Amino acid sequence: MIVLGKDIEDKNIFKILVFIWIMSIPFKNAVYQISVITIIVFFLYYLIKFKNFSILFENLKNTKYLFLGFFSIILSMIISNLFNLEYLDNKSWHIIYMFVIRYGLIFVILTYFYKLDFFNKKEIIATVLLSLIFLMFTGIYEIIGNMNVVMSRGILGTLDNRNTFGLFMGMGVVLSLLIVKDYKLIGLVLILMFSFFMIFSFSRSSWVASTSSIFILFILNYKKIKIVHLGYIVIFLTFLITLYFNFDSFQNRFDQLISGYSSNRIEIWMHTIALIKDNFIFGYGIDSWNNLPDSYLVRFPNPHNLFLEILINIGLLGLGIYIFTVMVIIVKIISSKNFILLPVASYFLIVTLFDFSIFTSKELLSFLTIFIFLVYSNDFKKV
Repeated sequence: MIVLGKDIEDKNIFKILVFIWIMSIPFKNAVYQISVITIIVFFLYYLIKFKNFSILFENLKNTKYLFLGFFSIILSMIISNLFNLEYLDNKSWHIIYMFVIRYGLIFVILTYFYKLDFFNKKEIIATVLLSLIFLMFTGIYEIIGNMNVVMSRGILGTLDNRNTFGLFMGMGVVLSLLIVKDYKLIGLVLILMFSFFMIFSFSRSSWVASTSSIFILFILNYKKIKIVHLGYIVIFLTFLITLYFNFDSFQNRFDQLISGYSSNRIEIWMHTIALIKDNFIFGYGIDSWNNLPDSYLVRFPNPHNLFLEILINIGLLGLGIYIFTVMVIIVKIISSKNFILLPVASYFLIVTLFDFSIFTSKELLSFLTIFIFLVYSNDFKKV
């Protein structure tokens, strides 16, 4: 039996733990690591105390195809590692273990406590936005200290990579688009602010991904476009044009995008494809990148392409499983008529075609876990 007062206290504790976790995701620091552990410990404590295991089975039933995809991904990682022991690195098995803990188990925990009505979707979305806004303010602080960052290397806030900063600012743009309907002025201001910092991160993958998401959003809602929305578009385009003609750094980076300058990505892709041909069924195993027989590739952190990274790590078998899992999620979005999430899905998909690891990017995968939870959330409240 759950005591009402104690239940409310437990809800507040869980909300605080989730708040700290989401706020720390962009920084993937010690706070992030500790928050993951504390959420898991709280979950185990609550599950053992009240023994409501039936909730786990109900949620599993509602996500059986997603679970099948995730389990198959883990299995394909293990198989690829076993077939490629000579290429594995020190963290090859650790990455698989943490993949299950950080993303699979956290997803299970979110669905469990959502079923118990410990939190709602608006609280999660608001916290994600707050996390991105907080990161944006670190970019403001950086500009105050050194205005030249918008003229040269790009804004990175307190992160160690401008592309990662751009990833989050692009996410901010897309999420702000989703709230502008209900919070017009706040949504528009956030779009403009996130756009500024995304632009001056000089992360072209985020530029392309967010632009594609905006396009998809308009296609899905073209019948609902009103004069006020056209006004928003004019304001946004005026904002972009003003920045373009007043910052040479923006012009140069945009010209590179239009001209197809790849920052070595084409060369990386060609070298990666050559290796994939020699071991295309199972790949070379997780975290084998630095041990591959190609001295050119070790200069870069990963293949900078979702499909090539999957193929080089877990092969054609793994790629088929990943495609199955992505299709399960897309079909779920469409079947539930929750089309508002399609632009977000497209952002994650497109940005990983040029940057970030689908196996080791804690920040990307943690937010992706939250996104998948939102895709399935309505099923967990069905009676």
